[in-house]
Amino acid sequence: MIICSCTVITDAHVETALIEILNQPNAPLPTPGVVFRHLSKKMNCCGCAPLVVTKIYELVDKLEREGRVCPYASANTKIRLEKLNVALLRKPAAARPAHFCGPASVSELTSV
Repeated sequence: MIICSCTVITDAHVETALIEILNQPNAPLPTPGVVFRHLSKKMNCCGCAPLVVTKIYELVDKLEREGRVCPYASANTKIRLEKLNVALLRKPAAARPAHFCGPASVSELTSV
């Protein structure tokens, strides 16, 4: 499935990038920017950002279940992503990034 039509990035590209990123020592948080840079691409219109974020969450879980990434790195990534989402949710909606597509409230995030 094509995730970004501007740069022709598919979910397979994102999956490969996540495997490589999350298996690095001291892996960076896999944000859309990190994934795009890893793929030597640049986000153009950022219309794909919500889909990329959703796909990153899905793929981190999938790769952990399949044993393709270190479970400790995956757990650390999930904790860091949750902290980022909580911080964004505490901001007024107008101050959040346009591509933010997290839960509607902090309680929704913590109930997951």
